[in-house]
Amino acid sequence: MDMRVSSPPMNSLRSCCTCTEGQGVCNGETVVITTQHTREVFLRCAPLAVSGSAREQAVKFYECLPRKLQEVGASLADVMWERVFFRDVTADFDTFADVRREAYWRAGINTDKLPAATYIEQPPCRHEQAFELQIHAIVPRETGRVRVHSFPRSEWGATTKLVEIGEHRHLYITNINGRGNPALPAPSFREQSDAMFATAQQLLQGYGTSFPKVLRTWCYLDDIDRDYDQFNLSRNAFFQEHNVRRLPASTGIRAGLYPPGTQCAMDLYALLNPEGAQIEVMHTPTLNEAADYGSSFSRGMKVGLPDKTILFISGTASVDELGATVHLDDDQKQIERMLLNIRELLRPHGATFADVVQVITYLKWRSELDVFLKVWDEWGLSGLPNTFVEAGVCRPNLLCEMEAIAIVPAGCDTE
Repeated sequence: MDMRVSSPPMNSLRSCCTCTEGQGVCNGETVVITTQHTREVFLRCAPLAVSGSAREQAVKFYECLPRKLQEVGASLADVMWERVFFRDVTADFDTFADVRREAYWRAGINTDKLPAATYIEQPPCRHEQAFELQIHAIVPRETGRVRVHSFPRSEWGATTKLVEIGEHRHLYITNINGRGNPALPAPSFREQSDAMFATAQQLLQGYGTSFPKVLRTWCYLDDIDRDYDQFNLSRNAFFQEHNVRRLPASTGIRAGLYPPGTQCAMDLYALLNPEGAQIEVMHTPTLNEAADYGSSFSRGMKVGLPDKTILFISGTASVDELGATVHLDDDQKQIERMLLNIRELLRPHGATFADVVQVITYLKWRSELDVFLKVWDEWGLSGLPNTFVEAGVCRPNLLCEMEAIAIVPAGCDTE
């Protein structure tokens, strides 16, 4: 099977530009998806500073962000979700949060209107970075057809955005955890995981829905090698209790969490009114179903909307059609198999890597970055918005994992 990417057809919705700040200052990409109702902006930024100061890097980012958004017709008020990858979340969280709050305050955006946020410790693979950031902004193009609703943070820190685009209502909830009161001793992992899912269900009910409507989750475990089996037991029990039959696309990955003592956390996306949308679990003959080995998630989820089709690719690794890890201890071959699996998930839906708007690559060891970049370049993928972070994967023998979001025009399926 050919391991590389063939020349794709042009995606009429998509435009992309790279950061022009210069080598050694910062780097990143901006992808814009333009449809009838919205201009959606996906921005990746890796702010750098000669001194390596976390504050300098945070300030640099929030100085650049309004300008980068303005270049594509957006503003800070349009930012819906921020995901921040920390080198050291315990040391730098307060510094980053202060700089962020001041930046939005200067733009006239008060606390209740701040974007939803995900803060995780997954060190960027380039040592000089204190942070890497991903931004999702939504700019209305039709008056009255797009509305973004913000809600106060929940008691223990979850943040929510409800986005109405045309007839569809999209719900994003971030930083759901089962830590409870930080002033009290931390519960065990299983207690926190069970509480996290229960909290998610409670939050969803507040918006008139439930977990069976969830299409995508991102699950973060502070000690994935120790706790992944317990996490699966917790998730399986919750899904059985709440009749979750269509398993969401998902990533289960190692991440340091805040506040200290938090052992697991979750973000989720749900479509509140799926009527009129084409929702389909994604498959590929190169991968078995994760549920076959007791992990309750789908390999990907297609969400076909009137103006576009969104493809959520779950965390994907060097796994074969029987569910076995392949190419043990060979980082290049694991990377190639991972990319092949993602390519084959995209293919039946008329998509290629050229349609990707956001990528996260999790490398078990940051020393693998040079090998990854070599393969990435050989596949013709240089220039795509890809965040590289160091993170433990769900199996000790897996050296890398990747997740992605691709967006194509409606009705692009080839099969």
